[in-house]
Formats: sequence, structure tokens, C-alpha cells
Amino acid sequence: MRATIAITLIAAALLASCAPTEKQFDAAITVLRGSERARNDLLDDCIRRLSLSDKKTHHNAAVVMNVADKDAPKVACNRYTKALVSGRATYQDLLDLQNRRYTPKLIKIFQGR
Repeated sequence: MRATIAITLIAAALLASCAPTEKQFDAAITVLRGSERARNDLLDDCIRRLSLSDKKTHHNAAVVMNVADKDAPKVACNRYTKALVSGRATYQDLLDLQNRRYTPKLIKIFQGR
């Protein structure tokens, strides 16, 4: 149950102003690494949340990622989830994303590089 809460917090932080604590983040990453179902749940929740964003956001994300506008939520969430599981995306990256500080590292993650 706690892992589900932490994973939901990470997904929510992608769009909202709230973020998990670093301890919650670390626990969620541990769960994500060991559970394909948890990864799929995070991915589905992320896609659902990003799909609710406006068309301009989809377009801008699609341009950065070099994908079709309609594919932007799925591609963004897939790339970010993979970066979380691999350890490439850190807690600080999550905070940067939450605060709309698009660092070169985050841009590369979303570009799939």
C-alpha cells in the first residue's frame, strides 16, 4: 500500500506542485525496479494525467521529443519511467521537473538520448 502511494506521488509530481519526500522517492524506485506491474501502473497513471493537459503542452512536448502531438504523453511517460528505473533520473530531477526547470539532463531524457 505504501509503495502504491509513493508511486502515485511520483506520477502526481510530474504535473502538480507536490512531490514525495526523498525517502518516499527511494522506496518507490525500489518498488519500480522489482515490479513490472508497478512500472505499468506508474506509466498508465502518468499517461492519463498528461493526456489531460492542453493541446499547446502536447505540441511543445512533441516538438522537444520529435514525436506526433498525440503520442507526446505516452512517449514522455515511457522515457521518464525508464530513466527512473535505470537510476538516470534522480530525486533532484523530479524536483526540477515539478518546478518546471527543464535542465539539459531532463531534455535529453525526454528526447530519448
